Amino acid sequence: MRRDGRQTPAKTADVPSKGEPSFRLQEWRLAGVVALALTWLFWWPLWLGGGLIGGDLYSYALPQKVFFSDQLQAGVLPLWHTWTGQGYPLLAESQTGVLYPLHWVTYGLLDVQTATNVVQIVHYLAAFLATWWMSRWLGLGSRGATLSAVVYVFGWFPVRASLDWAILGGLYLPLAIGCAEAYRQTQRRRYAIGLSLAIGLQLLGGHFQIAFYTWLLLVAYIIARAFLGAGACRPGLLSSERREDRGDTPRLLTAIAIAFALGVMLAAVQLSATWELKTRSQRAVVGGEHLPFYGHLPPLYLTQLVAPWLWYDPAIDLDAAINRLPGSVPAATNRAEAHLYFGLIPLALIVGGLVIESRRRRLDRWTIFWCLILLAAVAYATGWPLMVLQYVPGFNFFRGPARTGIVATLAAGLLAGRYFEQFGGWCRGRRLPTLPMLLFWVTVADLWWTPQAVTYASVMAEPPIRRRDVSVVRQLLLKEEQPPRLFAPGQNLPNLLGVSALPVYLGLGPQEYFDPQYAAPKVDPDDHHTYSAERVAWLRAGGVTHILSFEPLEPRGWPVEHVWTGFDPLLNPAWDRFREPVHLYRLNEARGRVFWADADATGSATVTAYGPHRVQVRAESVNGGRLVLTELAYPGWDVAVDGEPVASPPTEGMFRAVDLTAGTHEIVWTYRPRSVFWGAVLSAIAGMALVVLSRARFL
Repeated sequence: MRRDGRQTPAKTADVPSKGEPSFRLQEWRLAGVVALALTWLFWWPLWLGGGLIGGDLYSYALPQKVFFSDQLQAGVLPLWHTWTGQGYPLLAESQTGVLYPLHWVTYGLLDVQTATNVVQIVHYLAAFLATWWMSRWLGLGSRGATLSAVVYVFGWFPVRASLDWAILGGLYLPLAIGCAEAYRQTQRRRYAIGLSLAIGLQLLGGHFQIAFYTWLLLVAYIIARAFLGAGACRPGLLSSERREDRGDTPRLLTAIAIAFALGVMLAAVQLSATWELKTRSQRAVVGGEHLPFYGHLPPLYLTQLVAPWLWYDPAIDLDAAINRLPGSVPAATNRAEAHLYFGLIPLALIVGGLVIESRRRRLDRWTIFWCLILLAAVAYATGWPLMVLQYVPGFNFFRGPARTGIVATLAAGLLAGRYFEQFGGWCRGRRLPTLPMLLFWVTVADLWWTPQAVTYASVMAEPPIRRRDVSVVRQLLLKEEQPPRLFAPGQNLPNLLGVSALPVYLGLGPQEYFDPQYAAPKVDPDDHHTYSAERVAWLRAGGVTHILSFEPLEPRGWPVEHVWTGFDPLLNPAWDRFREPVHLYRLNEARGRVFWADADATGSATVTAYGPHRVQVRAESVNGGRLVLTELAYPGWDVAVDGEPVASPPTEGMFRAVDLTAGTHEIVWTYRPRSVFWGAVLSAIAGMALVVLSRARFL
């Protein structure tokens, strides 16, 4: 009772605001418990400190993350990667997610394997809750939303665990749709700001293809929502709590468009750097190294939806089998890219529900919309629409059309969730309350067990990366007086040692690494030990100082000095070579990281400081000449000699160089990318605008 004698109002912690669905605290708790339980079920080895290996993890993702983590823990936010080849712009390549906030915390404080595990687990939990939340806004009850989240999160992502960007980008697809719908229903500014943050964080996370599909789905949904009105949501479930449209659709669409634009601007610092690299990369023009059709879903392989046992057999070569299927577009694919499976029970719920409602003529606009999205995503996944769409910007840039399966799986999850609720009501009417729960857990078991033969990733209790500090090869190379550069099998993988290595593997990389004029002489990818004068000349030109080989090199005529032979605790397990030793050599007459280009130049040059943004060299010469640093010449690298800025003309097509007079000089190359600066300005403006809008009263 209050002092004036009136009754004290009841607490309203669980009472929804006007226009918002009834998200009771116990529903959130249940969704959180289910998310934790399923993430533990699917990834319990990661919770216990294990790690994934396979696919691109050790050849692409971890080499970037190890460098990123080392630099963060040294107090540097790296924009340039010095270990892969002669270097490349790490921020611009994007997939490391240099500016992604969660990465700063995890990779800056934890060892790289623990940080990788934490990032994956957190995103699985967040993606589940985001999908559940979105499904509730789209009209599903708590049980239907839970099944939708299971289908989306655990139907599409675990098979693609070797693609570490998948779950990171996939989190923001349902979050963006949920924020747009929440704002449409309530017109509350926090949801518009949430949409901006979802768009921006997804781009900062680093892989733009899922962001592109998010944009396409978001635009389709907003347009449909504008024309369908309340019919774009399931009628009935939220009708008592939804703020009805009042003829202000243009204003709402404008607000959502502004929120979307601010989200893109928020990531301008990432986008500007990536655009600069794209114009200078192997994918500047479609064709050649860029194959947009690669990674499609052959139409006949869609039978995996109804008969996965015909395909998911560890005894068959699935990659070879699906590439022989008739009806495929003229490009290769693989089992992870072409995977599309969301469980037999969800599929039965969708088909059964659609048949029943069609016969009763009860198909509503909500169902029709998500059916069309599902069909369109599957059709695009086959690659055939690219015959036309490859000439459209956006579509012609990204590889792997089968990745639209993420949109198809989200649509399937929503449809399955809807009919799961209807089935639950039917079971309650017939006193079968436990049957829906049984079907739910059978679906979980189906998604956990059935596709295990499809993924490229496997779990190891003691992953190789945890043995990095005891790597013999790493210890030997780090003792070198000058920064070494290693030539070794396994593109990028030797970067785990903490040294520069060739050859390189980059999805979006500087054109110089792919230009036949500068690239390695063409040989069998598995042949790194056969001697040829052309190969040795290329290694010396690229600044290679050491060679790591699976075979002895001395008997083959290589100009090398033997350093060490044995079993390396990091490299051998990573290469799956548990019996054969590896051989480390020093390349004779290697010109190394810095050298005098002129044959008559007499003097010395020594790297005295070497980091991702600054390289310092002390040079002495009798008659001067051109000093070459065997690092990639790229916009943003400036040079100063004895404190005075000078020109740094590229030499030999790709290296940095400076012309010096006789005497002793201090040369400092510094990385100050203008693209990052101007992008950061735009990002800061967007950030300030979002802060202002969060306090404004007109949104």
